[in-house]
Amino acid sequence: MQSDGIFKPLLITFCLALVGYGLMFGCDRHLRSRKGAWELTFASSNEGEPVLTVDQPYYGISKVRMVFKGESFSGPTKRLRFDGPGVSLPFGKPIFFDTTYLPGSITLDLFGHQVEVLPRTLILNFEERSWVEGELIELRPEESLASKATLETPQP
Repeated sequence: MQSDGIFKPLLITFCLALVGYGLMFGCDRHLRSRKGAWELTFASSNEGEPVLTVDQPYYGISKVRMVFKGESFSGPTKRLRFDGPGVSLPFGKPIFFDTTYLPGSITLDLFGHQVEVLPRTLILNFEERSWVEGELIELRPEESLASKATLETPQP
């Protein structure tokens, strides 16, 4: 029996596995990023109120603006693309990011309001809203989750 006859089939098997892995990795990477990321613009209105603008070109979501009435923001306008971890926000704080398959979902706490952006819907303070291109949404302090919790807490 020849001992050198096993080397060639093992080398061919290894090369086929390597090529297969490369093809599958490339396909998965394409599927993860083909729809593009959420693009959020953090700015302030003429009155100094914070404004969040949401865009997602693949789904036709554009210029959906949320104005946080009664709040203030004086920083520079900043457009952020949520395509991975480590995004620092100009105002508010992140609650949850899932950018495994873009656009994914993003949940933010902005001045006591919970804002969740999903491809199928926008959720504001646990209430679903349909995406309407160019819509202007005004969020007031009394509508925030913190003020609702204060109103619902029984007084001793």
